[in-house]
Amino acid sequence: MKELDGKKILVTGASSGIGAGTALVLARHGADVIVNYRKSREKAEQVAGRIRELGGKALVLQADVTDRQQVNQMVNRVIQDWQRIDALVSNVGHAYYRTIDELTPEDWYLSMDENLTSHIYCLQAVLPHMVAQRYGRLILLSSISAQRGSPSGDVAYTACKAGIVAVAKTLAHSHARDGITVNAVAPGIIDAGLTDGMSPERRAQTAQAVPLGRLGTAEEVGEVVAFLASDRSSYVTGQVIAVNGGLYM
Repeated sequence: MKELDGKKILVTGASSGIGAGTALVLARHGADVIVNYRKSREKAEQVAGRIRELGGKALVLQADVTDRQQVNQMVNRVIQDWQRIDALVSNVGHAYYRTIDELTPEDWYLSMDENLTSHIYCLQAVLPHMVAQRYGRLILLSSISAQRGSPSGDVAYTACKAGIVAVAKTLAHSHARDGITVNAVAPGIIDAGLTDGMSPERRAQTAQAVPLGRLGTAEEVGEVVAFLASDRSSYVTGQVIAVNGGLYM
């Protein structure tokens, strides 16, 4: 028996990058996965197809997680079809690389919507169901930027990722007696999505800055998420788990 057999896990932003890699790792550990996407149904269906090849169930649902109504509709559909959500992997985020002197009000609010408010909407939608079932695993994707700041000066993204940590710790306090654990995962430089436009030279330089001498993978993040989604992590809550190759210690 696999450690996540029978668990129903919602992964937001699961059509590509860390979300897709995590969804596949969860499926390998036995989970049934709700594959959320915003734009690319084709990519989401590809992820779902691989989940089914691994023997798991997959439910593909479109929702823009910056829209509260769409999030509520998505969660209601999951409950209707699968009756429960055992874990939420709140993964959506995007960096715009604006320094403080470049940052416009529009940039700020856009970053807040995508990198923090989206997590709040997902938590608000999922938590009542977890409280009712007296069980839940909430796993929020933060960033190394929340721990060390941003070398590029991206203040909005960094503030949002630090906010995720604060949200995780706060909910860990308020919902501990409900059988719900809440943790954040802080990836470093992961070879998924954000590194796609790097030249080979830049990629090599970036890898050399990491003590382990390489970039991380989405699957390595996914393995940490899988642990936090499992009952092996039952005494772990309110923590920030770094997956960064030693880039920040």
